[in-house]
Order: sequence, then structure tokens, then C-alpha cells
Amino acid sequence: MTFASAQLRIAATSDVHMHLTGWDALRDAPVQGRGMDRLATVIRDERANAPGGWLLLDNGDALQGTPLGDICADRSEGHPWPAVLNALDYDAVGLGNHDFDFGLPFMDAVMGQVTCPVLCANASSAQMTSPAAHVVLDRQLHCSDGQIRPVRIGVTSVLPPQTGVWNRRCLDGTVRFEGGVHSASKAVRHLRDAGADLVVVLCHSGLTDGMDSTGENFAAAIASDVPGVDAMILGHTHLRFPGPDHAGFATVDTKKGTLSGVPAVMPAHAGAELGVIDLGLVYDDGWRVTSQHVRRRGIDRTTATDVRVAEITAPIVAATQAHLNKPIAHVSQHLHSWFSMLRPSGAEALAARALRSTIKQAVAGTDLANLPLLASVAPAALGGRAGVGNFVDIPPGPFRERHVSMLCPYPNTVWAAVLTGAEIWDWIDRSLVFFGDDPDNSTTLVNPDAPAFNFDMLYGIEAEVDPYAPSAFDVTGHRVRRNATRVRRLSHKGCDVDPRARFVLAMTSYRGAGGGNFPGIGPDTRTVRTDVELRDALRAVVSCADPLQAGSNTACWRFAGTAQKRRIIQTAPAAANHLSDIAAFEPSALGLDDNGFLQVEVTV
Repeated sequence: MTFASAQLRIAATSDVHMHLTGWDALRDAPVQGRGMDRLATVIRDERANAPGGWLLLDNGDALQGTPLGDICADRSEGHPWPAVLNALDYDAVGLGNHDFDFGLPFMDAVMGQVTCPVLCANASSAQMTSPAAHVVLDRQLHCSDGQIRPVRIGVTSVLPPQTGVWNRRCLDGTVRFEGGVHSASKAVRHLRDAGADLVVVLCHSGLTDGMDSTGENFAAAIASDVPGVDAMILGHTHLRFPGPDHAGFATVDTKKGTLSGVPAVMPAHAGAELGVIDLGLVYDDGWRVTSQHVRRRGIDRTTATDVRVAEITAPIVAATQAHLNKPIAHVSQHLHSWFSMLRPSGAEALAARALRSTIKQAVAGTDLANLPLLASVAPAALGGRAGVGNFVDIPPGPFRERHVSMLCPYPNTVWAAVLTGAEIWDWIDRSLVFFGDDPDNSTTLVNPDAPAFNFDMLYGIEAEVDPYAPSAFDVTGHRVRRNATRVRRLSHKGCDVDPRARFVLAMTSYRGAGGGNFPGIGPDTRTVRTDVELRDALRAVVSCADPLQAGSNTACWRFAGTAQKRRIIQTAPAAANHLSDIAAFEPSALGLDDNGFLQVEVTV
């Protein structure tokens, strides 16, 4: 018997992070290969050439990520993101963890302007009105026998439950987050019971090598353990799937784009790609999937700008340009992070001074005032998955608002925690997972799976570290070797740190709330919370007569291993003219790699 067949194209964006255009606001320069204004042209082309039905989805993390998002955070009405979604006729959108970065009322007001369903199955709040847990979309499919048949497509969305921790600064218990796998299972069962023929899961989560149902990247667990899922959209990690980014992962087919047999796609972030899943269907007293084809389609130099999206984004781009060009102060030194994987830079020192000065005022007159005051700072931009343009680069001269955003990319406030010397030691060890863990077989210094935003440098204390010793922690912050350490010596004002001594450690609200899973942060930790935005603290510090001299300490850590090796680092091409800055590491430029990074061989 021959059954009627039809096709459904599911297209999706994810992790746009307010990259509405290809203009790099931090550097005031155009960037090739990203931006929703050009990806919109790809979307319209894929829609026009779809062989059957069409579904357009977004997988969250859209409202934060560039200075455009920061400017829009002060005005929920007339926000450009809902206007872009409406102009492109999205069918449903999910929420990501960063969509909560500016608080619940803002997210709810902005997403309330979207004309299609907004979804999140594992976040609930009495104060949240815009998202629903799931939706059934009724569509008509043209079939091979000439008939038009209805199809009911269920869509749900889940995000990392750790969102409540990461955004404790602005949520602080107002939203309840449940596990992603558990919530997806409930939502899929509900959709099937409601008569959904097909179910698509917007999963704002990525992949780990194995099954992890409790961490932030639980996509593989949904595909394996939740029956009734026909397609998945992935995100959160800013990687790509299918493709080589997840080569060797269990239950993953990186060529076909399947997880435990379920078709799935993760398009690149920043509006660089559209994920596409083409499903072949047959009708036999109901719909079933018989084939699938998964691909990613990016923009290129020939992709034209979409006129409608350009009209929507032009006013906010102009307003952002005007704001970012405002001068705040003058700096005499070149601030950059090109070599922050080898030694602390002035960029981190400036942020550390802003943190310490804020907490010093906050604890004045309390029992904490006489404790040693430290600051924990991670590099604001250090290459990695965000690409070759992801470095701090502030030349001598006017220090502008764009440089504040460059040094403080996230809307954090200043917090502190009271920690012991032993916890400070573990804190540094957790940070040092940033360096690779296979010294005998690797040629690179940095662990590619360890994000730089968890590479904390502690100012006010001196650490000697060995990057080739076995790491005590994994990249998620869990201890994996009980007696291992990469810290060779930890001293304060020339004396070894007493494990029982107490310190006040200034940090961002993200870190203080538990972001990054650092040792010592827990429900019983004594914390100091201020409402001072780190960006405001930085503005105050940089306005001083000599912000880079007074109180700066760029020797908070140094390599002290006994077995020096030649290793390769990836940095910005512009760093080639500044290799004298790291002469002690015997640098040798090797040229550009396939991603445009300058490869430099160094002795560490």
C-alpha cells in the first residue's frame, strides 16, 4: 500500500544575543558573518523554497549580549527584538537563561510584545504572564496524493534550571525553575495527550560527552530518555551541531545530526546561522516521520541585508553608537587581553580595583573591615568560542562608554564572600582548569572546553601555579582528584596563607550567587551584597587621576612549574606587533589558524 507523503521544514535561530546587525558595537566596526539583519534574508529564502510545511522557531538568549541589549534594558516598550520576530513571522520562541538577565518584569514586558507563543516549560512564577509551557500549532500540509491534511505540531521549551542561581541578583526566588529533562518529559506527554502529531523541543541546553540530566547541558538526556520527541533545537553553549564540535560524543551522530536517533540542530550564535531540519512524513491514520535531513546554513559576503529588519534596528543602532562614543576619562596605557592566558593584564587589574573599592566602602565600620580584601576577576574577553574578535583592546587615549561595556559585558552588581585560606586555595585550583589536562600529548596551553569567564584571577594575594600538574577540578567545577592541586604556593604580603585565615573576596553577583560552581559558595556562606553595578564602579575608578597606577597589582599569579614546555596559545592577529610584551615566554609567531587566531608558541 502506498501512503500519502508530505514534508515539513523546521528552521530555527538560537543565542542571537542582540546581534541584530553585523555592527560590532564594542569596536565600532562591521563584522562579517553575523547579524539578524542578514540572517533574515536566509530565513526568507528557506521559507520560499521549503518543499512543504514551514515552522520558524527561536531557542532563546536573545535579550542580552551586546550594548544594544544594554541600551534597550532601560525601555521595554518598543524593543526591537519582538519587532524582528513579528516581522519574520516566527511561529514560537523559547526562553534562554540570559533572557532573565535584566529581571523578570523586563523579560515579561518585552516577550509580551511577541505575536507568536513564548514558551518555557520549566520556569514558573505568579509574576510571569508571557510564557506558556507548551503549545499545539495547527498547520496544513500538501500531500503527494493532492490532498491537504491537517497536522498538529506540539512545541515546548526548556532551559537550564541553574538560571535561578545565575540570576539571583535580579530574580532572588521570584521564579521557580525545575529540571529540564523532567519538565520536557511532562510537556511532551501533555502534548501527545492533547493530540499532537509531532513534537518539537526547544532545548536551550547543549551537549556533554555522555548523559547528564542534572547539569546545565542535558540535551542528550532528553533525546535518550524522553519518548515522543520528533525533533530538537539545541543552544546555550555557542557550539554547532551537526559538525565537528561534538566529534566522538556518545549517542551523537555528528554527520546526520541526530541524538539517540532524534534529529537535532544547534545553529551558531550571534545570528550567524539558521538551523534547518527537513522531516519526511507519511500519513497512515496519523502522521509519522520516515526521513530527516539536518543542516546549518550561514550567511556569507553575498547575503543581502533585509530591508525590514534594517528599518527596525536602525534607531537603536544609532542610539547605541551615540552612547558608546561618550568619553569618560583618559588612559595612558594600552589595555588588552591578548596575553591574559599567560599573565594578568591591566584590564583585569582595573576591574579588580573597581570591585575592591566598592566592597571596601560596603564593609567600612563592620567586623569585616580589618580582614584582608581580595578581588576575583575573570578576563572579560579571551578569544575562545566567541572568535578572534573576542579580546579586550583599549588603546591609550580616550576611555569611552564602549570600553566600560568591553570590560563588563554582563549586567552584574558587586558582591563579596567571606572565605578561608583553604577555600581561597581551592578557588584558584578551580580556576586553573582553564589550562589543559594532558601535558604529554597536547601542544596547546589552554583547555578548549574551559571558558575564560571561569578563569578567575585573585588580586591582593600571590599564587604560584603549575599548569601541568593534574587538575583538581573539571570544567563544571566538580572536584575530580581529591589530593591534586596546581597551586604550588599561596602567599599574602610575603607570608604563606594560613588555611584557617579569613578573607573578604570581592566578586560579581554572578559568581557570588554560585555561577561557575566555585568552592566556598553555598547557603551558609557569609556574603556582602551591594546594589552597585560593576559598570558604575568601573566608571568611578577610571575617572580617577591615574586609574592604572594606584592600587594596581598585575602580579597576582605566575607560572612556577619545574618542567617548562613549549606550548601554543591563540590570540588576536594584532598581538603580533606586541610579542615583546611577553618576551620572558620566548614567543614565536606561527601564523594564523583556520579560525583567524594568531598562533604563538611560548615557553611555560
